[in-house]
Amino acid sequence: MANVDAPFTLPTDVKDITIKNFINGQWVTPLTNRSFATVCPATGQELTLIPDSGETDIDNAVKAAKTAFKTWSKTTVKHRVSILKRIAELIKEHLAVLAKYESLDQGKTLSLATRHEIPSCVHIFELFATMIAKGFAETKGSMPFGSSPMEITDIKPCTVDSVTQYVPAGVAAIITPWNVPLVMISQKLAPCLAAGSTCVIKPTELCSITTYLFTHILREAGVPDGVVNVVFGTGERAGEPLVKHKDVRVISFTGGTKTGSRIGMVAGALNKRVYMELGGKSPSLVFDDCDIHHAAATGIRSIFHNQGEICVAASRHYVQNPIYKRYLELFREKTIGRLKVGDPRDSNTYYGALVSQNHLEKVTGYIRMAQEEGATVEFLVDPNDPDIVSVSSDGRLTIRGLEGGFFVAPTLITDIKQSSPVVQEEIFGPVVCVLPFDSEDEAVELANDTKYGLSASVWSLDQRRLDRVMRQINAGTVWSNTWFALNLELPFGGFGCSGNSREFGPWSLEIFSEIKTLSHNRYR
Repeated sequence: MANVDAPFTLPTDVKDITIKNFINGQWVTPLTNRSFATVCPATGQELTLIPDSGETDIDNAVKAAKTAFKTWSKTTVKHRVSILKRIAELIKEHLAVLAKYESLDQGKTLSLATRHEIPSCVHIFELFATMIAKGFAETKGSMPFGSSPMEITDIKPCTVDSVTQYVPAGVAAIITPWNVPLVMISQKLAPCLAAGSTCVIKPTELCSITTYLFTHILREAGVPDGVVNVVFGTGERAGEPLVKHKDVRVISFTGGTKTGSRIGMVAGALNKRVYMELGGKSPSLVFDDCDIHHAAATGIRSIFHNQGEICVAASRHYVQNPIYKRYLELFREKTIGRLKVGDPRDSNTYYGALVSQNHLEKVTGYIRMAQEEGATVEFLVDPNDPDIVSVSSDGRLTIRGLEGGFFVAPTLITDIKQSSPVVQEEIFGPVVCVLPFDSEDEAVELANDTKYGLSASVWSLDQRRLDRVMRQINAGTVWSNTWFALNLELPFGGFGCSGNSREFGPWSLEIFSEIKTLSHNRYR
């Protein structure tokens, strides 16, 4: 139980943080006795050590979740609502500290974490508290039996009344990515708790600090021991044993397509339910009858938001030929000298550092590939910016005072083939390809020429055109004249290699529930 005599606080200095696994309500060191360092993306310097957990740590966490499920699954909706609301309250109370570490650990700007991401976590827990308070949807029906020649002839005539019931699924594995760490955990944990299931969370090894602090919030909120367990470590040594564990009933994963394919293969062989939201290579279709200033301004945000490290980033812009050159002019004008890249702590910074050295190498590798293919590559930075020491030939930025950071310039690529891997593959960085098109049919064909299908945007002032084009695009979410307008009560997910399920609203509750049909014989 929490100490009611002492005020609940979170450490404000990273030196005061010792990350441990959270199993059965206790913070414990990994039985492997191994750890590895995590670094600050903006400086390249070590922040703290992360437990390098193994199979035994996972097994202990799953056992705790399985034991806790026996009682948690039977708790009242009222009790679960109160805990979800308390979690939301505590996140709100400690928003500044959580935002600080989310920025420090991930590289995103402090303003983005403070104004949008941590408040989103609050909203998510409040939303699911409200949702389950209203009750789960049920389907009811009646059917007479005993009169059809297709039925067993000696059945006594009766009417069977049936109702569906949502019941907790059991122990869930929740595996989350590094681009919006606490948002992703909230997005999966809130419906898991709301549905009455228990879980083991394996967060990304690259950004684990806020997840660790969040375990203290869970305990303070009164979440019973074992209901939520968190095991830190790599995908290979902690994630895979979690996916394979015999007592894990449900797997909810957000991350890369390659990892998702591996999880699907392993879990499929064990007949586990798997829900995945994977990568994206989202298109933005800009027609010549659009509000071009709005389209260009939003187009900039759609690729450079959060360093481009976001699954719905619009990394392919297709612009109709009559306005193609003007769109590029506006794109440059609205970026160079206006979009500041650098210190995540600076309130004027639009985007910060990429998450790691390895990811920096991946992103700049695609930039070099475009150059080698003969494409036109532009780095949209102000050459007179006093905070930029240098821009390398592959887009790496050296920021004054943050020389060890993983920064990349906003990169515009034109004169590139549709078939190029730079156009076809997810880069997950501040790199956009802008290609021209002539007709509506060509635009749709180009947009759908991808293995992904997470989201898309269409820009036009012709409502009939919007309706036609949006219905033809193969993507889970399609916006008109906007981007990233997500409603957490509507389904979100992708086609093809972008995933196999939907999250948000009741769709998230279904992930962590089983659906049972109860049929009652009412004799005539």
